Order: sequence, then structure tokens, then C-alpha cells
Amino acid sequence: MSLHEKKLIIAKQLIEQCLKSSIERLLFQPDLSRIKIQLRNGIFIFIQYNDFDEYGYSIVFSKIELDRCRFDNYDNRWDVSTRPHHFHPRYRTEAVSSKMIGEPAKDMPYLCDLIISGKITTL
Repeated sequence: MSLHEKKLIIAKQLIEQCLKSSIERLLFQPDLSRIKIQLRNGIFIFIQYNDFDEYGYSIVFSKIELDRCRFDNYDNRWDVSTRPHHFHPRYRTEAVSSKMIGEPAKDMPYLCDLIISGKITTL
């Protein structure tokens, strides 16, 4: 089993545990290296890992341009203290520092808290 598949399994288990009553649909897609989650409130969450130690957690609120936020480490061009880990806030194109590190056991509880508390909509 590849590293990204192991991370996807851990992320899936944690997401199911903490968001179980909010999940409308969860698609576990290891062949695409992702999990796609639709919440009952219409928000979509995409969790992705690859074997290059890269990750992305995208929260899509609507189809409106930039009505999304994203935690990732796919590029190293952002001048933030947590580089290469960074966060793209909702409705903005720049990146800021991030608490995420690409480890599902640490990241998923924080992501779930942001979603359950509603703080994710104001970051």
C-alpha cells in the first residue's frame, strides 16, 4: 500500500468519526488520490495526498469564483513562516501561514473543528 493510500484511509476514518452527522455523501477515491465529501449544508471538501509528501485540503462553499479555501503544500512560492505549508483564504488569491502539516492524524481533527464550529467560513 502506498503512502498516500495510508494517509487517505486515516483521513477517511477521522472525517467519518467527527463529521458523521453532517456528511451527505463521501466518495473514497484512492485511484484519484482523494476523498470527496459533500456535507448536508452543500459544502464540498476534497482531501488529497500524493507520494511526494504533498497534500491539499480544499473546502468549496459554492460555484462562485474564489468561494473556497485551501490548505496545501503543493508549491513553495509563498513567503509564509510555515513554508511550504500554507492556506489560501476564502475570496482571496494570496496565501497565509497554515497550521496544517500534511499528516491526517493531526490535520483532520483541526479541519473538523473548523468545519463544525463554522470558523472555516471566516478564515
